[in-house]
Formats: sequence, structure tokens, C-alpha cells
Amino acid sequence: MAQTVLVVGGAGAQGIPIVQALSSDPKYAVRVLTRNPDSETAKELLALPNVSIATGDASNEADLRKAFQGVDLAFVNTNSFALGIRAEIYWGMRIFDIAVQSGVKHYIWSALEDALTLSGYDEACRVGHYEGKSRVTEWMKSKPQTPMKWSVLTTGPYIEMLHELLRPTKLDDGTWVFQFPLKDGAVPFVHLDDVGRAVKWILDTPEESAGLNVKISIEHASGEQVASAFTAVTGQPARYESVPATQWLKDSPPGPPSYKMGSQYEGNTPDDPTLLTVEQNFSNWWNLYQRSAGNTGLLKTDYAFLDRVIPGRVKSVREWMEKVQYTGERRFVIKSYSGN
Repeated sequence: MAQTVLVVGGAGAQGIPIVQALSSDPKYAVRVLTRNPDSETAKELLALPNVSIATGDASNEADLRKAFQGVDLAFVNTNSFALGIRAEIYWGMRIFDIAVQSGVKHYIWSALEDALTLSGYDEACRVGHYEGKSRVTEWMKSKPQTPMKWSVLTTGPYIEMLHELLRPTKLDDGTWVFQFPLKDGAVPFVHLDDVGRAVKWILDTPEESAGLNVKISIEHASGEQVASAFTAVTGQPARYESVPATQWLKDSPPGPPSYKMGSQYEGNTPDDPTLLTVEQNFSNWWNLYQRSAGNTGLLKTDYAFLDRVIPGRVKSVREWMEKVQYTGERRFVIKSYSGN
């Protein structure tokens, strides 16, 4: 009999490849929690084999309890940008509680790096959407593996952001320019398809994955590597330019620089001191990657481990560009940073 997997955040950029990966295996019946069952994404997911839709909000306890009924396994990705730090910490803990009470056997928390701790508590590396998730991870580490096994999947910037927030601009002379506030650092990009494969490995092998924090990425890519990969794949000239974060926020903003992320969530306000503005958050986000060059800085990935558990994974920016036939043109991947 198939095990029922609840995917919280299943209609988002990260959740979709997870639903696709799990639904391809008849031993899993996938239940997706979404607020909008009539959306095109929900309809596309419902068309996959072994997929059902649960209507509800991931920050509503009654909806969560209903969605968790009869669930064996769970993957939970909360919306950091919509919730804000404080609410994400609360709901990250509370959803775990509800999963235990509902009889879930194995629970996966979708996390991001503990940037503040890794930087030696440098406020310049305090990233709001990383802080909430990483604090829940640290709390989970105090929990036993009974009655519910748990694992953590730590991701990072999606390489698919090269279609959108990190997209290059084309000059009149035909040169494509990638402008990041990265200096000589590197970004351990994550390929969304690999997220699905990693979650499937965790659920397929609980005897090894229980208690693990599985950190995934393609490679630690510098700005120069991104530009050279583009030229190698497309044959078009490209270069990388390091720019100040203030310029990047002006030219390629993830949202209004003064907007406090999570301020629209019920109970939060625009003057909430626990929230960071888009400018504060993403300036610090780039600081983190400026200090992560060569897989020897603040953020590190065990690539040998990933080669073993995700065989055939995408291992470079160039390989990803070849796979998706990347052209530098815009494609929308990520939901609104306000959570709308």
C-alpha cells in the first residue's frame, strides 16, 4: 500500500519538482497543501499520477490538522518572505508538533544555512529568510528520532534564478553582462530538479537519512564561471561585473528596497523590529556569498556525498545551462516576495 506524503509548499518553486519526483514512484501517494486549489499550478500537479490536493493555509492550525490526517511522511517548506522571521520560527515548530501528533513517521524540514552563526554572529551576514528556517533546524536537533524520524534538507539560491533575479543584460554590441554583488565569492547554486531527487532519497532511505541535514548544491560558482559557462554554451560573448548591492537592488530588485519582508502577515506590522527590509536582507545575503568562494569559506557542501546519494546530478553551471538550453531570456520561477 502506498505511503501518503504531505508536501507543504508543494505548489511553489521548490515543491513542484518534489511532487513530480515522488509521484513517479507508485509507493508514494502525494498530497499537496495549497491555498488555491483552482490555480493552474495545482491543476497541473493534480494531473500527475498519485497526487491529490488538500486546500488550506500552512499557517492555520485547523487546516494543518486536517491536511495531516492519515499522512505517513511529510515535507514542509514554509514561506519565509510572507511570514517573517518570528512567525516562521513559530510555525516551523508548530507544524513539527502537529506532524508528531498526527502519527507521521518521517518528517523533512526545508531549511537554509545558519548564516549568522557561521559568520561568527556578524550582523552583516544576518539574512532574514535564512534565520527563521535555521533556528527551527537547531530546535529540531534537540528532538529524538522517535516517535517520528526527522531529516533536514538545506538548499540555497536556485540556479533557476538566472532566468529572473540574476538574469544578464544584453548590451548593444551583443555582449551579455552578469551583474552580481558577489566580488570574488561564489554561490553554491541549487538545481530545483535535484531538490526532488534529494527528497526522494531521504524518504527512500530512512535508515541512513534520519537525523541528517542534507545540504545540496550544484557547485560553488563564481561570477566569472557563470559568464564563461554562458559563452561556452551559447557561443555569445559574456562577462561578469561585480556591482554594489545597492545598484543590484535598484536594477534587479527582488522587491521594493524599503519593504519589510513579512509585514503583511497577520500580527506583523511595517514597523516590526524583528523584520528586515528587502535592502537589509539581500545586502546581507550577498555578503554571505562573498565569503563562500571555492567551497572553503562560510558555506560548504559535501559534493562527494551528493554524488553518491543523487547519482547523475547536475554538477556545474555549464551542465545546467546545456540541460535547459539557457539563453539569458526571462522566465518566471519564484513567487512574489510579499507572499501574494
